Amino acid sequence: MMTVNSFRAAVNLEDCTYDHFVEVRQGQARLKNRLLVSDDIGAITSRTFEIVRDNTCAKKTFLLGFADARQVELVLRIEPLVSGETVSETDRTLIFEINGQRVVHIYKPENKSFQHTIDTYWSSGWEVITLPPKALKAGLNDVIIRDGGGCGWKLFIDTMRHHKRSAKSVDGGRTWTTERLGLNDFCIGEYVVRLNLHRHPPEGVIVSPSIDLAMAADGGHIAPRLNVKSVCFEQEVTRPAGAGVMLEWRSGSTPSYRPETWGYWQYTDGPACIPKSHRFIQWKATLTTAHGRVTPVLRGITVDISAQVTRKVNTDLHLSETRNPPIVRSSFPFAHQLADEPRLAMLRERWRLDHVIKDADREFDKFLRLKRWTRQQWEDGWTRGDLEWVPPWDAGVVLELAGRKLSLGMCTHYASTFVQCCLSLGLQARVCITTAHCVAEIWSNEYEKWVMMDPGCDADDGRKATRHFERNGIPLSAHELHLAGVADNFEDIKAVWDPEPITGMGLDADRYYQFCTTFRNNFLTSLYPEEPEHGAVSYTYDGHLWCESATMPLPQFSMTSSRPADFDWSVNRTHISLQQGSEPHSVAVLLDTETPNFETYLVQIDNREWKLAEERFVWKLSKGENSLRVKSRNRFGVEGIESRVVIELA
Repeated sequence: MMTVNSFRAAVNLEDCTYDHFVEVRQGQARLKNRLLVSDDIGAITSRTFEIVRDNTCAKKTFLLGFADARQVELVLRIEPLVSGETVSETDRTLIFEINGQRVVHIYKPENKSFQHTIDTYWSSGWEVITLPPKALKAGLNDVIIRDGGGCGWKLFIDTMRHHKRSAKSVDGGRTWTTERLGLNDFCIGEYVVRLNLHRHPPEGVIVSPSIDLAMAADGGHIAPRLNVKSVCFEQEVTRPAGAGVMLEWRSGSTPSYRPETWGYWQYTDGPACIPKSHRFIQWKATLTTAHGRVTPVLRGITVDISAQVTRKVNTDLHLSETRNPPIVRSSFPFAHQLADEPRLAMLRERWRLDHVIKDADREFDKFLRLKRWTRQQWEDGWTRGDLEWVPPWDAGVVLELAGRKLSLGMCTHYASTFVQCCLSLGLQARVCITTAHCVAEIWSNEYEKWVMMDPGCDADDGRKATRHFERNGIPLSAHELHLAGVADNFEDIKAVWDPEPITGMGLDADRYYQFCTTFRNNFLTSLYPEEPEHGAVSYTYDGHLWCESATMPLPQFSMTSSRPADFDWSVNRTHISLQQGSEPHSVAVLLDTETPNFETYLVQIDNREWKLAEERFVWKLSKGENSLRVKSRNRFGVEGIESRVVIELA
């Protein structure tokens, strides 16, 4: 009878994925100490607003399960109707009633939050009002908003959400309606009024990466063959009164989760029995608290494995060379534009994009040509055109209108158009938003990283300059520019202009002290959800992921992360998992990739011709050096990054 052995596996919490309610610092996971409560997503336009003035007032209702925040503030997407030096501060006054308690707020150019003082740019269009914490209660909380100075206010409305928690009164608050909001009573939706709380959220989730149980049995690069009997989990956690951690697990036969190859989440209740075909396991920890002032602290989870080694790695096998980095994954799913979207082909053919990149020697040259071509499509950008219209993120519509000077063209349109043109050619790209600017990022197989491209930095339609940034010859991502700004270290960073620089303009890389990325690039399939007139009004949409600012956290947005991989995750990379084969001189190969619109794997053995391959195959070895190269290919025919291993067989 084979001996049952015990093995242990642990992961660094920094390598886990986690939602925006959790933070990991110094190797410890805990609930964040801030919660934004809102039922809108901020999908406004410049015309969807309520006029709060005279007898017209607004009411927002919050349903809370607690009333224990240390500090409380309202965050409103609201603007005074009248501005300028001739208007006194008292003319721009708001009066709030919170469950009957009255608060008077006077407009200031800079908002002050319990998180930080917000500069003038990021305060524009928003008001932050401190409320007494004791004004809140568990249950329904009514906030009534009135004009206190006589000049009136624009309170913006999200028309994509309708929970009937926003109401309007035209008789000073005696009667209310949730159905006829906005100027001229044409809106149904939710007022953009959010509640920013200094308290821990009720719960948050952290998930381990996929753990290779076979590899845990051997510290080498080739895993033995294993028969797992059971798995137990050991938590290292601090649980204050009212706080806890709920642990679940699931297992699968592939390195990353797919519904057809993995099981479902199950709560841990004693040893977990793993199906015989399952080699990989994940745990999920849900951190909970019943009190806003305490959080559990998770320091680690160890996986204890009981298993029989059915075949050890042959001693005459030696991995002599490897270029096989792990796949870096985001905590948040990304909705890629699907290859079968017919409007991709339309865009590619109608605008002759293959001709734009014709004769480009390198992948990066394609990026530069597409960036330059995108900017050149406007002869009168930065105006609203004859139609006086702000078009959405739809390259087909935008390009058709731009050539006839019919609509606005600004940085957000240049960036989103560039992204969609890249996608039509099978190049992965996304929109990125920063301080007073919108840019694009494109995945470079050549540099194996995200690269920021700025086709909309120049308002001069004669010059039409574009740019990207490099440090020591390596193009930078938006996140890398953000980190340079946080460290105040722009040494060796330079702007690379095309076709010519904007004279008198500084480096202009410090604007990345705030930036966010999008969760999708499939705007040719669906324009929504999104902010329809993005960039034409102050940023309001709360469906993007903001890089958590160490210098000036923003109170108006809920989705923040300080995890680098949530911004700079891998694309088009293939990872090779090796396991001892059933025969002595063979290795079982299992491939994994993160390739949007994946079509197939390509494999080259011992420098022979490249062939199509499945994700699993047996690699039969010969005496001496054996090499294996693999890469993915997407449905556009674009090949991914090559991974390589070399095994010596003595």
